[in-house]
Amino acid sequence: MRTKRTTSLLLGVVAILVGVLTLTGCLGLGSLVNPEAPNPAPPTGAGEERATFVAVVDGDTIETSLGTVRLIGIDTPERGECGHAEASNSLLAVVAPGDGLVLELPEGQNDEDRHGRLLRYATTDAGVDLGMLQLEAGSAVARYDSLDGYPAHPREADYHSAQVATFGADAAVIAVGCAAADLPSMDERWWEEYSSCGKLRKNDLGLPVGPFDRDDPAEAEQYDWFANRTGNNGDGDGDGLACE
Repeated sequence: MRTKRTTSLLLGVVAILVGVLTLTGCLGLGSLVNPEAPNPAPPTGAGEERATFVAVVDGDTIETSLGTVRLIGIDTPERGECGHAEASNSLLAVVAPGDGLVLELPEGQNDEDRHGRLLRYATTDAGVDLGMLQLEAGSAVARYDSLDGYPAHPREADYHSAQVATFGADAAVIAVGCAAADLPSMDERWWEEYSSCGKLRKNDLGLPVGPFDRDDPAEAEQYDWFANRTGNNGDGDGDGLACE
């Protein structure tokens, strides 16, 4: 008699367990009891990564938790040029260390530039495209895209439409508020007045002091002068940048 009662109780328990598991599956709660169920995907699209902002290098380059990022499709004044500080401050007005960013590598773009910097769009959690921000602020020109012989990028047309800064005679970036007359002209070959990077840095005329990129058509002559013609080897580490 006790054996029959025990058997009946066991069958009842099994029936309850089967019912619970069936109900769980019907309600779509399998992930609550299945440790192998996948987690929700992060809120990024194809080619996008989440990163944390660390610091501003200059108006078109930032440090992030994923590495140094060169913003795609824009160029801002170099260190020592009018507008450089303003371009850096424009970024710091919308993003602070520790803030989240979405970094995007468009299809067809190179992953890195020749200096090992990641080439990316960078967008804040508030939806601010940092490249577009600089163009609309007058701190950048649209550059390094299909019009310059580089890969096209999806925001290229919008970037050119938004540009309000201009180019100087030597292709330097003239930010809004900076007078073209204050910048050196390519015809003057101003760099040949300086026999070393050190002497150039001491100039009080507002001339660019570098670095000069060997592969940038706008800076190739300055690079050649300081790296190869002054006798002072302005590109001592051979990385393609003179007067770093």
